[in-house]
Amino acid sequence: MECNKEFFIHNFKIKHCTKFDESVFTTGISIYEVIRIEQGIPLFLEDHLNRLFYSADISNLSINESYCDIETLISELIQKNNTNEGKIKLIIRFGKENGSNEKDFLIYFTPHYFPSVEEYKYGVKVGLCRTIRSNPNAKILNTEARRKANNTIVEENLFEVLLINNEEFITEGSRSNIFFIKDNMVITPPEKDVLNGITRKNILKICKLNKIEIIEKKVHYSELKSMDTMFLTGTSLKTLPVRFFEEIEFSTNHKILNRIMELYEESIIRYVSSKV
Repeated sequence: MECNKEFFIHNFKIKHCTKFDESVFTTGISIYEVIRIEQGIPLFLEDHLNRLFYSADISNLSINESYCDIETLISELIQKNNTNEGKIKLIIRFGKENGSNEKDFLIYFTPHYFPSVEEYKYGVKVGLCRTIRSNPNAKILNTEARRKANNTIVEENLFEVLLINNEEFITEGSRSNIFFIKDNMVITPPEKDVLNGITRKNILKICKLNKIEIIEKKVHYSELKSMDTMFLTGTSLKTLPVRFFEEIEFSTNHKILNRIMELYEESIIRYVSSKV
């Protein structure tokens, strides 16, 4: 079931999850954010809300709620469900007949999978999915693309799939951003071509602050076999090494990758400490 735990919020009202109706997302346009909860704290909430409002702006949509409204509601939901860890989804649905007319505002805990200790140590297997986001910079629900990616993941027994455009350039994962390391240089696809994930944003900042060389550039499918290592980033994933891309095997014990993973964990600890 899409709505997890016991309670969710719909248009400022707390409701029991048995009242949750998934069909509400089948019409109109929905923008959304997924936020990780650790120790009762929504991680990097300010960044998520900034991106939510940015997604609305570039989609010519207008959000009725304020930053303060949303922050308060998230806190109420965490307390109501008496939950200190998990993942919440915030969705705002706009009516199809009038794109600027907000119809539904929902916040709820959603089922989550956080990678295991073994997956962080030994890495995961990813594959390829030939699909692109129509507007990669806006976080808009795309059920058809999500279904296609999920089917590939299940059919090929993968952890994630990478999206590839018509020119054979790798853009991002279906639910993650992608980074490569080659000759001690960290490489990631350009921001204009991807959904700029909150974890991605923080990894870029971490690398620059710690003098880890990093560039944004297009990466062609044919270049993958020449990379030293690869890792995924995301709200649920944090920084997760890739062991296999199709039949290509990568190192998961790379000094720069290990350093980035350590620094990102430290940034989470600092953020949580600042909110407690």
